[in-house]
Amino acid sequence: MQLLGTFLVRGGETKIGAYCDIGDNCESQGLTMGRYCEVGPGAVLGGTGHPLTWLSVSPFQYKAASFGWHESANQVETIDPEAGGRDSFRGDPVLIGNDVWVGAGAVILRGVTIGDGAVIAANAVVTRDVEPYEVVGGVPAKTIKFRGTPEQREHLVELAWWRFTPNQLSGISFDDLPVAIAQLRERVPDLVPRDIAYEQVTKPKAEPKPPVSAPKGRKRLW
Repeated sequence: MQLLGTFLVRGGETKIGAYCDIGDNCESQGLTMGRYCEVGPGAVLGGTGHPLTWLSVSPFQYKAASFGWHESANQVETIDPEAGGRDSFRGDPVLIGNDVWVGAGAVILRGVTIGDGAVIAANAVVTRDVEPYEVVGGVPAKTIKFRGTPEQREHLVELAWWRFTPNQLSGISFDDLPVAIAQLRERVPDLVPRDIAYEQVTKPKAEPKPPVSAPKGRKRLW
């Protein structure tokens, strides 16, 4: 995986497969992503929900850490959104397949599954599952077209070429899809898939910051 800038990870677990590029200023709120994916800058992967049937949409009701650092909010009794096994407004993590392109500024909501080979247009808001090799865009995202012919898509899913490393795929006619499929059909039976396990990355602990003093002549309200 290659990070091309800042990448904010918060809420839930984030897993990203090999040979992926993640653009600058992206955010994950619960994600499992396959291999060979491209994510444009500013994308939000797994945008979590907020409670629409509670008193407020604010997290102060269920997440003490949100404002508990302040003396006016450090004693609130929070409520577990999943208490008693009820469905949570937060939703399940996003599942993104292999060879997926997520355009700049796109938002994929929690609980959505993106199929292999799919394309998410820039600034799209994805609220539903996306089929393999489907191209979607808009708010909410709708089908624009599909990559390749139905037969080509079927072959690509069957071949699952993303199981192999770039070196194993060397010599394939990448720029000619029909030829590439034919070559893969000949080569894949003799290839051993490369099992690349996810590696855990631990978030570094932030160093404590000194208290900020209010400027003279001005009163801090918060």
